[in-house]
Amino acid sequence: MLALMLARDLTNWQLAPIYFAGALAFFVAGIIVPRAISETIQQAAPPRRFPSAILLAGVVLLGLALRLYRIGSQSVWYDEVFALSVSRLPWTQMNAALVRDLVHPPLHYYLLHGWLGAFGFGPLQGRLLSALFGTLAVLMMYPLARYLFDRRTALLSALLLACSQLAVMYSQEARPYAQFLLFFLCCVYLFLRALREKRLPLWIAFLCLTSLVIYTYYYGFFVLGSLLLFGIVYRNRYSLPPTWLLGGIFWLALAYLPWLSSGVIGQALHGQKAQRLSAWAHSGPAFGHWFTAVASLNTFNNGRANGLLASAPWWTFIVGGVLFCLPAALAMRLLVVRQHERTDEGTERENLVFLVLLLAVPMALAFTAGFLRRPYEVRYIAFCAAPYYILVARGISTRRSAALRWAFIVFLLAYSAWSLRANYFIPYKEDYKHALASVARDYQPADCAVVAPLWEERQARWAWSIYEGDQQDPRVIPLDSALSSAADCKRVWLISVLYQERLPAIDAAESARRRLAETYAEIERRRFFCVDIDLFGAVRAAPR
Repeated sequence: MLALMLARDLTNWQLAPIYFAGALAFFVAGIIVPRAISETIQQAAPPRRFPSAILLAGVVLLGLALRLYRIGSQSVWYDEVFALSVSRLPWTQMNAALVRDLVHPPLHYYLLHGWLGAFGFGPLQGRLLSALFGTLAVLMMYPLARYLFDRRTALLSALLLACSQLAVMYSQEARPYAQFLLFFLCCVYLFLRALREKRLPLWIAFLCLTSLVIYTYYYGFFVLGSLLLFGIVYRNRYSLPPTWLLGGIFWLALAYLPWLSSGVIGQALHGQKAQRLSAWAHSGPAFGHWFTAVASLNTFNNGRANGLLASAPWWTFIVGGVLFCLPAALAMRLLVVRQHERTDEGTERENLVFLVLLLAVPMALAFTAGFLRRPYEVRYIAFCAAPYYILVARGISTRRSAALRWAFIVFLLAYSAWSLRANYFIPYKEDYKHALASVARDYQPADCAVVAPLWEERQARWAWSIYEGDQQDPRVIPLDSALSSAADCKRVWLISVLYQERLPAIDAAESARRRLAETYAEIERRRFFCVDIDLFGAVRAAPR
């Protein structure tokens, strides 16, 4: 697909290595990964009343249904507006915008560009790509957990990810997090098999997936740190040929060189976006605090029952601790307590160390960045929920009492269903969709529009093109121009974007509203979630 898109409309041939490297990585991984997964699934196991394939298909279909249900009910928010708007640009303009933005590597935008070209442009189409990746991640949980432990643990791991509040949330966003989760699971699975089995095709597939990981999300380097640390811990048990290691380093460096040479390093050091992010990070309190780890873990535990932007109720920490943290702790007990009656204790402990490193290393690095006044959101480490869920599933599946296991599963599903209502029915994204529709319905040719805060103007313009692209574009002017006598505005629409109801945005909107009310007569105010629409009419007469 990448090769076809390249041949069709690529005009910047300096970036051709990125596209060809990506296409090659997808091609190699597409050949080797399914075969490796098939080997894991077909491992010898006693006959079962219900074949694993049927149970796994049911779990995957459940995950797909949860990701498709009300997928378009929430409006696109700030980040989705950027992703959709940039991904519809021609290749050269898209790359330039991504280099200036700095936030993510380009692979998700490239795939989204091709996806939108094939299936049409719109919020639903963009989110469907993430839903596809999120569903495939549920499927990929099975071979990873099956390789580490057993069938029961694998099925329960996939079920936990299918019903995860966080995983469903980011499978319904046109953002790279669901894509990264899938690549992350494939990458760590191939690494462990290549390390233990010393099979060159598995090592090549691992390198290809690693290049996709680091081209999707910069936190992919944290994943590489986890894998490197695991290799160091077990260096006496597993050792790869030096030519494999050197070849891997050479491939990753060569594959990432086009992006590093695209100008992104200069933007990171001296660009306007980097300066704004630095000023923003140092203008307020640190993003991390002592409770950050607990709150993040509670989000993994489906603890946002009152809304994905609302603070978690206190009781969710207790319920989530019992249903999720307790089984995970029971699974990790083998790390500190030896069970001499078990013949597979060494392998079990090694697998637990592998999962703990995948969970702890990225989280620790992200928390450290938050304490150092760098931006932190739980979505940055959402992929860490996958190894955590495998630990939870392992703790439950090793309980000897079938009644206890089923009790855990039933209560987990009930609790997850209760939490998922927040995803579907409680707004948590700026409601551009209905707010801009109300403006488009009553907008007149002589009207003007003002966006507050000023830094939201670009996003508001892009959101208009997403939802009201077939309507006349509003005449958006600065606030000072609207207040001048030369504005020639019959009416003025004030579009206030209250990003996550943060105080700076609220203050800027209130200030703009007061200033406009001094010059114009306010006609009406329309309130939507995190977006306010104020309509001002005739110019007030000057006081005598």
